[in-house]
Amino acid sequence: MSRLPPTPGERIDRSRTISFTFDGATVTALEGDTIGSALHASGRRTLSRSFKYHRRRGLFCCAGQCPNCLVAVDGAPGVRACVEPVREGMAVEHLNAWPSLGFDVMRATDLFGGPFTPPGFYYKTFIRPRRLWPLYEKVLRHAAGLGVLPSSQDERQWRTEYRRRHADLLVVGGGAAGLHAAIAAAGLGADVVLVDEGPEPGGRLLAEGALEQARSLAAQARAAGVEILSRASALGHYDGMVPVWQQDTLHQVRARRQLFATGTIEQPLVFAGNDLPGVMLADGARRLAAVYAVAPGKRAVLATTSDRGLAAAASLAAAGVQIVAVADLRERLSHDLREQPSAAAEPLLSAGAEILSGHTIVAASGRRAVSGAVLAPLGGGPERRFACDLVLVSGGQAPASSLPLQSGARAEYSERDGNFSLGTLPDGVHAAGELSGAGDGSGEAIALSGTLEGLRAAQALGFADAQTASLIEEHARALEQSRSAEPPVAVPPAVSGAAHGKCFACLCEDVTSKDIKLSTAEGYDSIELAKRYTTVTMGPCQGRMCQLASVRLMAGETAQSPESVGLTTARPPWTAVPMGALAGRPFEPAKRSPIHSRHRALGAAVMWAGDWRRPYHYGDPDAEVRSVHEAGGLIDVSSLGKLLVRGPAAGAFLDLMYPNRFSDLASGRVRYGVLVSDAGRITDDGTVCRLDEESFYVTTTSSGAGAVEQWFSWWLADWRMDAHLTDVTQALGAVNLAGPRAREVLASLTDLDCGPDAFKYLDARRAAVAGVACLILRIGFVGELGYEIHFPAAHGEHLWDALIEAGAQVGIRPFGLEPQRVLRLQKMHLIVGQDTDSESDPYAAAMPWIVKLDKDESFIGRWALEHLREREPQARLVGFEMAGARVPTEGAVVVLDGRTPAGQVTSARYSHKLGKVIGLAWVPAECAHDGAALTVSDAGATMAATVVTQPFYDPAGAALRS
Repeated sequence: MSRLPPTPGERIDRSRTISFTFDGATVTALEGDTIGSALHASGRRTLSRSFKYHRRRGLFCCAGQCPNCLVAVDGAPGVRACVEPVREGMAVEHLNAWPSLGFDVMRATDLFGGPFTPPGFYYKTFIRPRRLWPLYEKVLRHAAGLGVLPSSQDERQWRTEYRRRHADLLVVGGGAAGLHAAIAAAGLGADVVLVDEGPEPGGRLLAEGALEQARSLAAQARAAGVEILSRASALGHYDGMVPVWQQDTLHQVRARRQLFATGTIEQPLVFAGNDLPGVMLADGARRLAAVYAVAPGKRAVLATTSDRGLAAAASLAAAGVQIVAVADLRERLSHDLREQPSAAAEPLLSAGAEILSGHTIVAASGRRAVSGAVLAPLGGGPERRFACDLVLVSGGQAPASSLPLQSGARAEYSERDGNFSLGTLPDGVHAAGELSGAGDGSGEAIALSGTLEGLRAAQALGFADAQTASLIEEHARALEQSRSAEPPVAVPPAVSGAAHGKCFACLCEDVTSKDIKLSTAEGYDSIELAKRYTTVTMGPCQGRMCQLASVRLMAGETAQSPESVGLTTARPPWTAVPMGALAGRPFEPAKRSPIHSRHRALGAAVMWAGDWRRPYHYGDPDAEVRSVHEAGGLIDVSSLGKLLVRGPAAGAFLDLMYPNRFSDLASGRVRYGVLVSDAGRITDDGTVCRLDEESFYVTTTSSGAGAVEQWFSWWLADWRMDAHLTDVTQALGAVNLAGPRAREVLASLTDLDCGPDAFKYLDARRAAVAGVACLILRIGFVGELGYEIHFPAAHGEHLWDALIEAGAQVGIRPFGLEPQRVLRLQKMHLIVGQDTDSESDPYAAAMPWIVKLDKDESFIGRWALEHLREREPQARLVGFEMAGARVPTEGAVVVLDGRTPAGQVTSARYSHKLGKVIGLAWVPAECAHDGAALTVSDAGATMAATVVTQPFYDPAGAALRS
């Protein structure tokens, strides 16, 4: 065990233990531990294997910034062990190793395959012979990836809620700078939201053991009215909207201004063996000790470029870690170091550390973990070897600038800092703390920077008081005076120690310095091209650990400056996020008719029909079909799309939209219409009723209502015709009353003359039914005498009840969607989208009569329809009938010669009225005639069918017109 004695700043509760499993073995942790800290405390150093070479990897940053500790938790892959809190009973498993984490056969790619697996090797190797590509693909897909997605999961466990939050100021980053900024802005009255990805606000203060100071600042922020979201990651910047993922909630935060205080990310150094377990960032090791009271190692060697690395090492030395040697790149420490030690180096000298200024690390050695380190002068010279189990590296600080860069900020290379700092910020965006290069990086300068930017943001938002301007000037002067006169870091070499082994520039994708060199030699001398060729910066860290190193390597290989090489484009998401969080809560918007509750009360089997919840039947579909034929039935058709087209040019507009005519339609009459695309393909169908000289009532299919409304609107806007469109789909309900006694029932509820001469087939009348003003269309989709009644949706239940009550005396009953499909199939009425597809045209779909090419207008699709008329379709839609009771699956294949696929069944049902199976199918044109024999193959069985081109039931339409 490597648990340290209690310290004031630790976040663990030593009185409470938690048990979980890692690869099946039980691990005991303390409340407040992360998976990584608990495993490290138990003595485990290898947590994962690397992506390409399957090398051992252990804790590195302890901040969720690197890929070294990715594990699967309860079946969910890609979890960072160093920041994931432990939970009782959780099952943790390693990734990317087989058969075990300790023995991984794919390690052979590192031991033997290095020279044979350079960047892009798969492009060059696996293209010949082409016949073997299926085998190559299988092997590559098996080897690639970091984890296995679960085959199933509990939807409720991963459900993500969306929350929309509007604020005056969004502060991203809960360190000292972010907290001071939020306090300053909220103190002036701004509505502030602060988000921080840590378990609680504090940032570096927590890593430095200043837990009480962090909690005090957080309490002040809450008292000022700041909404603090902890364990919340800002994913990106989308034109002012910042999505923030917080466990089971995705906050969509739209703030008038954004302030980023995301700090800096400590950078690794590139040297041989820089990925071994036991090599850690200095800040990461310090965080492990201060926050979780876990010793990262016993004997450590430090390689640093700044005082920040020295401070981290001094903190570890105070915690009991022996600092054996320090390699500091800076030459200034070499003069009389023992006599005049720097403030940062003095604690290490007092602890007995040997400090080698002007030195760097060239190699870390060890088989399973670090066992030694090799240090050497920067310009070359004798190497020094030190036995150790921990190598601390601190290669300077890179601003965590991805989010402000996504907002439109510019990055500029700073010779002073040796990295890319933020330059010009867009309007509405602020940066504070180390991200903005605040002062000398001390705690006082960081706090001052946060307060200053918080005041500036509040002033820009209009919350400034009389003293705000003078406070801003005062803080700005103090911050400027705090800037250090000398460079805080020394820029490390692009690579060191290549002769000792692989030097990794990118830990995520196992990209070495040699790979970067090879990519430039092959012509990929742009950082964006090299990124795509070598995959550097494309892994889980998204460039946090490898961006700066790869830029420096490329600069050295191309004789350019880092500024000329530039950075790769910052893209969201900045933090790894489950796809389910982006998709949101599984949510299907359900549309319900105004009569929905009546269907439920009647015991209907309610199912999905597109976006609608519709009754499929009321318990006995066959009885409902018989009722329509023998007496009558009532079906809810409120889901139909309903549009009003009005204006002097309404008729002319519809003539342009449809291939048939509507401008010559008489008032009070109804006509069927089919909509086609520019290519002459069927897109929708429905009826058009002329209400008066300038008004038309258009119905569409249930699923096509939205698309037709958009289609009409688009063309109206383009043609600028004197017509107006109103979508009344949700405002109106509709029912269809059909059957031999439908006239009798309707007549009992209205003063309208419903006689066959007064109210003919395809007539439309306006009248009150059961006291409700209705539009009644005498049309039928089910083959019997029918009336489609449209009414204000608010009166739906009343009208339904009245029709059911009046019809009960003559045997009329409700029927659902399934009986309607049988009835419509008997009449050979097609359903657009089921019996047709994106390539179906009116000629092939047996509707040539709908196309009126003698119209003067150049209606939509005319040119295509003219050409389609001149050529014989390869396939046609026909009816078919079959003996027996077996109904083929919709989608079953029509075959020729017993084996050649030639078409497909689109609809099929058994009709008790006809005593046989009937359906619609697409068949070769040469088979599209009455009596043609077909063979249908379905689930391994074949069935004989006969083509029918006329309606199966009442082909003359006598019942409809009765």
